Amino acid sequence: MLRFLSVSVIAFALVACTPATEEAASGADVPTPRNPFFGTWEVTRARIAPWLKEGEPEPEADPAFTRFSLQPDASSGPALLTCDDPQYATNLVSPRGLFEGNLPDPAADAAALGFVSPDITVLSFSCKSGTADVGLDFAMLDDGQIMLGLDNVIYTFARTGD
Repeated sequence: MLRFLSVSVIAFALVACTPATEEAASGADVPTPRNPFFGTWEVTRARIAPWLKEGEPEPEADPAFTRFSLQPDASSGPALLTCDDPQYATNLVSPRGLFEGNLPDPAADAAALGFVSPDITVLSFSCKSGTADVGLDFAMLDDGQIMLGLDNVIYTFARTGD
């Protein structure tokens, strides 16, 4: 009896895992969630990164990083972000993984920057164009703000109405 029951459970499991004969919805029928990083962003703040060592020259914010747009098939803005075939990947990281692991005291520094969750959504942007090979990580502070650490400056960007 136990053997019959085991065989029946296995058979049921195989049937349950077998694709249905009817076609599943695909293509335009399946809604694709919108990437929360897509849109136009404007700089609201630029500050010296907390990992800058004492005695090192203080960096200045790059004036080109005032506004940019990330879209599924292209990005625009400063030369570093202008790409006709960007690649995107999102991931969850802890404060220790923010800004390539450069925060000296990850939990305290992340909190001081405004991150409230131990799980932070990060967008990895990459573009290969000609001889250029660019890779940047944007950390989502909240639905309307993202951050970028670049050349010892942390930029905060706010979503615009675009």
